[in-house]
This record gives sequence, C-alpha cells and structure tokens, in this order.
Amino acid sequence: MTQLIWHWTKGNSKFFTKKKDVAEKAIKEGLTVIVKKIKPNIIKY
Repeated sequence: MTQLIWHWTKGNSKFFTKKKDVAEKAIKEGLTVIVKKIKPNIIKY
C-alpha cells in the first residue's frame, strides 16, 4: 500500500503533510507543492 506525501518550502521552513486539504491551501497561497508516493516501512505478519 502506498501513501502520498505533499511537501513545500516557505521561507527557510520545509513543510510535510499527508492531508490533501492542507496541501490545497498551500497551492492557493501560490506555493509550489510537490507530491511523492511512499511505501510505509511497517511489516505486517
């Protein structure tokens, strides 16, 4: 199962989130938002 992580830079800070609505808010502010697919490191037996 993969997850999406959005991240962007604002000033000297770098923000990471899994919430789509927070990323959309950053896009509306004019920031460049990058999306990455990640695999969780959790091993289930």
